[in-house]
Amino acid sequence: MNNKPDMDDTGKTPIRVELADEAATAALAARVSARARPGDVFALSGPLGSGKTVFARAFINARAGTPQEVPSPTYTLVQIYDDAGGGEIYHFDLYRI
Repeated sequence: MNNKPDMDDTGKTPIRVELADEAATAALAARVSARARPGDVFALSGPLGSGKTVFARAFINARAGTPQEVPSPTYTLVQIYDDAGGGEIYHFDLYRI
């Protein structure tokens, strides 16, 4: 276990962001999606209602290029979406695991 307060168990520093509302969360997701590359992994963590699905929905819609219905995959565990660049986006919900 890592004893440094700003690092996780992998030795990496997580990025923590507090945003004012859903619009700010969606705007950040759109900006992040523009920089995302194949193979990138984003882990969102927070309590219920903290905006994880809002972020994922905005990210996926920005990458897909066309509006998608993006439900929280709580019961299916994973949803797969087509990326406009030709790849796929895997949206996992690991809450129940």
